[in-house]
Amino acid sequence: MHWIGNDFIILNSEELEEKNVELNEKLIQKMCDRNFWIWSDWIVLVKSGEKIKFKYVIYNPDWTEAEMCGNWIRCYMKYLFDKKLSSEKNIDVETGAGILKLDIDENSIITVDMWKPKLVHKDFPINKWKIISENREFEYFAASMWNPHCIIFLEENIWDFDLKKYWAPIEKNTDIFPNKVNVEFVKKISETELDFRVYERWTWETLACWTGACASVVAGISLGFLEKNKYIKINLQWWNLFIKWSGSEKDSVIMKWEAEIVFEGEYDIKI
Repeated sequence: MHWIGNDFIILNSEELEEKNVELNEKLIQKMCDRNFWIWSDWIVLVKSGEKIKFKYVIYNPDWTEAEMCGNWIRCYMKYLFDKKLSSEKNIDVETGAGILKLDIDENSIITVDMWKPKLVHKDFPINKWKIISENREFEYFAASMWNPHCIIFLEENIWDFDLKKYWAPIEKNTDIFPNKVNVEFVKKISETELDFRVYERWTWETLACWTGACASVVAGISLGFLEKNKYIKINLQWWNLFIKWSGSEKDSVIMKWEAEIVFEGEYDIKI
């Protein structure tokens, strides 16, 4: 499946258990390898929750687990609905960062309560607000959507900006971000619109990152750049998405859009 360009391989834990297949680092890496299989940004495991009926576990290509992913949660909801694992249009899903509430309508538009943002977080205990990368100083805003984000607002055209040059030293600056950080480069177009690019920690530049987009809206509203309680249009390289927030850390960030199935197939595990 994919949503706005983030690719996900979805595996059902019940099928793996029936075939006595156990996920491991080597298998995850092979399944995400573009040269030897279909390629994917992440592997997602659909399983039963310990606390509630539904749960997901999401693996990065290097076998580390991600706390959660806003793009994937949309695919998860559509997967449950299309596979008739749930007939409910409103469900709770257990993630590595907590329980998410999801809704799906008759047009497969999925709305997700992305929880309350955190502006003070264990993943950025030292908030210096300025960071140097490749001899250039950037002002940044740190926010957590249960994973850490470093949001940098730029004046120049971000589509021509050399993100690759500046991204890695920021992501790997563990003096400021002990657990590394997702890096967003954002440009304000208006009070209700942003251009957005992202490099995700432990991976690369991806076509979308909903938690990063949510964190960017939180940053823009907190800094007075964006309007509160209105859906903000986020311009990605190939898609648009919509996010709103009240401006209060007591309120959740709300996101909406759809997800798509690309294809289904089988993977032959050599034993």
